[in-house]
Amino acid sequence: MRNLGLFIAFMSLFGGGAQAQQLLVRSGDHPTFSRLTIPVPVKQPWEARQTTTGVEIQLPDFKGGFDLKDVFIRMQRERIAAIETSRNSLKLVVTCACQATVFRSGSLLVVDVADQGSKLAGPLLDGPPLIGARVTSETQMSNSENGAVLPWIGARSRFAFPLTPPNSAQLNIRNFEPESSSADQKDLLNKVQNELVKEVANAASIGILENSYETPPVSPITDQTGPMTADLTPNALPQLVQVPSENMRISSSMDRDTRAVSEEVSVTASSQTCPSDEFLPVETWGTDQSFSKQIGPARNALIDARDRLDLEAVHHFARLYIHFGFGAEALKVLKLDPTAQTTVAELFVVAAILEHGAATGSNTLAGYASCKSNVALWAILSARDLPSDIAIEANAALRALNKLPQHLRKVVAPMLSDRFLQTNNPNAAATALRSIERLAGEVPPDALMAKADIALGAGISAETALEAIIDSNSMQSARALIKQVEGKIARDEPVSAEAVTLIEAYAQELRGAPIGQKMRRTQIIALGQSQRFDEAFSELGDLKPSLSPEVVKDILQTVLGQLARKADPLSFMEHFLAQNQDDLNNLDFDTKLLLADGLSNLGFFEQAQGMIAMIPATPRIPARQLQAARVAIELRQPFQAQAALIGIEGQKAELLLAQAKEMTGAYSEAADIFTRNDETERAAQAAWLSEHWEEITSADNAEFGAITTLVQRKQSGANAGLGPLGRASHALKESSNARSTIEQLLKEPSLQFEPKLQ
Repeated sequence: MRNLGLFIAFMSLFGGGAQAQQLLVRSGDHPTFSRLTIPVPVKQPWEARQTTTGVEIQLPDFKGGFDLKDVFIRMQRERIAAIETSRNSLKLVVTCACQATVFRSGSLLVVDVADQGSKLAGPLLDGPPLIGARVTSETQMSNSENGAVLPWIGARSRFAFPLTPPNSAQLNIRNFEPESSSADQKDLLNKVQNELVKEVANAASIGILENSYETPPVSPITDQTGPMTADLTPNALPQLVQVPSENMRISSSMDRDTRAVSEEVSVTASSQTCPSDEFLPVETWGTDQSFSKQIGPARNALIDARDRLDLEAVHHFARLYIHFGFGAEALKVLKLDPTAQTTVAELFVVAAILEHGAATGSNTLAGYASCKSNVALWAILSARDLPSDIAIEANAALRALNKLPQHLRKVVAPMLSDRFLQTNNPNAAATALRSIERLAGEVPPDALMAKADIALGAGISAETALEAIIDSNSMQSARALIKQVEGKIARDEPVSAEAVTLIEAYAQELRGAPIGQKMRRTQIIALGQSQRFDEAFSELGDLKPSLSPEVVKDILQTVLGQLARKADPLSFMEHFLAQNQDDLNNLDFDTKLLLADGLSNLGFFEQAQGMIAMIPATPRIPARQLQAARVAIELRQPFQAQAALIGIEGQKAELLLAQAKEMTGAYSEAADIFTRNDETERAAQAAWLSEHWEEITSADNAEFGAITTLVQRKQSGANAGLGPLGRASHALKESSNARSTIEQLLKEPSLQFEPKLQ
């Protein structure tokens, strides 16, 4: 029992130590919002609410407190002026009329305080609107629009001298001896005064200083020799006239740029302020020196003289890699800085574009595609698939492209051309490619592929360009093969056995990559286009478990369409009957109708009717209803055929309706319909079978005209005035005429019917 008690006590101490670990709060400033991130475990509950003066966050089951030491190093106090903490809560003091959101992103709890109208990454917090707090604490150093408030450095300020310095050799304010240290004190005070004068002059020169009219706290420092007082009230500074200067160079993070803006600041459709050209000047991130001469010093600068990581050097190193087109290396370097995702998030996006062709994580540039600055280029490239109706600034992107160094332009231009094609702007796409065609050296395969895409989009054959790309054995060869097969299918041309073998090789080589599945799809479709259906369905069966349902549906309906159009009857029925009923039911409308037509042509009308039944009867689609009527007539279901044709117009529908009418015995109606559609022969046959055939059959009809004349003469009663012998003679003559007319009718070629085998 004693050991058990010790064990429980030990575990309690261990758990308490783990619980007491502080959570490191990180921060970052963005053009329209400020962000805090807190590493909160996934199972840790949290609560957030908004007040008029700030945001309060509670972690009910947490008691370890928060580490805020680096928060205001990376973030100014323009939105979040101060943070108050307890063991399990944070209170953000907000000094603007902003909007706020708190949401979880993986293992991080993210807090965004954004300007009004900005697009938020999470839902707005419930509570009264933020109107901003007036912060008067001496611990705040705010940066207003007209200047800066210098902090109070009195006794109770965090800028005051420590009451008990750790090193007695340094200045000792509490215990000093005037007789032995007056000269040192005077020297130190002179140095402090000079430093203060220098800093105040610098702040006043650039206009970030204003008077603070608050009464400083009075707390005189006393020591063993008695009270020591000092009049530290500064003289009033003269009123500054803020004149923007183009000759000033800003070199400190505490300074701010006061240069005049030469043009009106543009905004996006979501009311985000567009960054200037200085936001992403990629062309300035390197020099004309060789890669080796620049990369070595940049790597050496990562660690300072105290063996500490220099974060600014990390960012410079990543920018240098981006300048030379090394996206993967830039991403690895940026991971050295744990705050880079918030402080220089745009570098992650640009590096991902160079490595993967688009942003792969958080895309902070997506909303700037319509800006008129350099950022438009990278905003357009950050999305792999652009909607056709998106607003983009093509001219700004092309200007930024032409500023890039040649080696980087060859990488970026084909990608930009592809994005322009997605937005139906082939002229801009061609302009992007011309920016590298005039450069020295061969045109890269990426650019050739982009040219082929432009030609194909304009309906021009690009077979020669595609063959050149395939022969280049580059990363674009696989894409060129896919385009080539798609073109052959569109022209209904067979795919050669060599091309199918090459596609299979690329599919095996690129397995696991997104384009690998496209190559597998192309391989199966190419086999179907070459009428190698046994191999096509075998490959599809092997790959089906590893493919998504959408991809399986796409491949299956394409190959089944090829089967219906190209296969011989035996192959068609063999592979059709082998299909799963659920797979057939998931096919689209056109494929089902094509299969039903193929089954009808082969005489499998019941199977065709089953395929048609898989297509919804509403809305009434003419192609579906016509096929349903045709199959019903073949299955001797005239009333079902008539029901299928209700509301369907056109000659095909009327002819099918006439056939259905014939089957039901409505020969007169059928004859009228055939006559309206210039089917005179079929109209005559239907009229001959009607009850009143002699009335609706014309005497001019080649087949039945003589019979009609004979009957009409018989009914006319022309021999009514003759005697017995005359009537007998007339009857013999009429009998002879009837016999010859009937013999002639029976010999008519159009009335010779072959027996139909059932």
